[in-house]
Amino acid sequence: QDYYGKELQKLEDLKTNACVTSSRPLLKVVRDALERVHEEVVARYYGCGLVIPECLASCRILDLGSGSGRDCYLLSQLVGEQGHVTGVDMTEGQVEVAKKHIAYHMDKFGYQKPNVEFLQGYMEKLGDIGLTDESYDIVISNCVINLAPDKKAVLQEAYRVLKPGGEMYFSDVYASQHLSEAVRKHRVLWGECLAGALYWRDLYNIAEEVGFSPPCLVTASPITINNKELESIIGE
Repeated sequence: QDYYGKELQKLEDLKTNACVTSSRPLLKVVRDALERVHEEVVARYYGCGLVIPECLASCRILDLGSGSGRDCYLLSQLVGEQGHVTGVDMTEGQVEVAKKHIAYHMDKFGYQKPNVEFLQGYMEKLGDIGLTDESYDIVISNCVINLAPDKKAVLQEAYRVLKPGGEMYFSDVYASQHLSEAVRKHRVLWGECLAGALYWRDLYNIAEEVGFSPPCLVTASPITINNKELESIIGE
């Protein structure tokens, strides 16, 4: 909360380039939707991929770790006025930025009433903020599950709130081996989405325990850190 609420005020404040979206070409509909998102929301966005599945008209979507709301406002346009997007984040400062711009975006999109809401809470405890069983078609998350100490609890809650046949579609940072204790306890590396990275094979085990189908990899690319001091701590 401290790192994302106080230390990071804009993308340039990141110490590494781990939390930066790769520059793959965007579909025109997504590119156009992104251009309509308020500049303050975009400036405080720290995702590591694009989590936009297809065929979203009228869907109910939950964004875990929604931050300043960039992906929520993007999806708001793709689900349409009959759809709904809920963003959940634990950081008060980020939720405030997201809420501040609801009226601006609804006016920009030409919607009569908001189809977006932002809630402050923990993605391991969605029941505490009133999210009920089988209430969403899709759960998304963009480079945030690595920040949660209990990954299984996050996936359990996502599974609980998804409707039968619903889909979880997310982007995250994974490690090719188990990380050392020194890395896992490093405050900056945790904030930079590296120290909390799950060993990728463990994702399959946790998903199966929770009840999901085996995860399906859509795209992957290696992460560079571009910070000599932090690279030396992580090693290979």
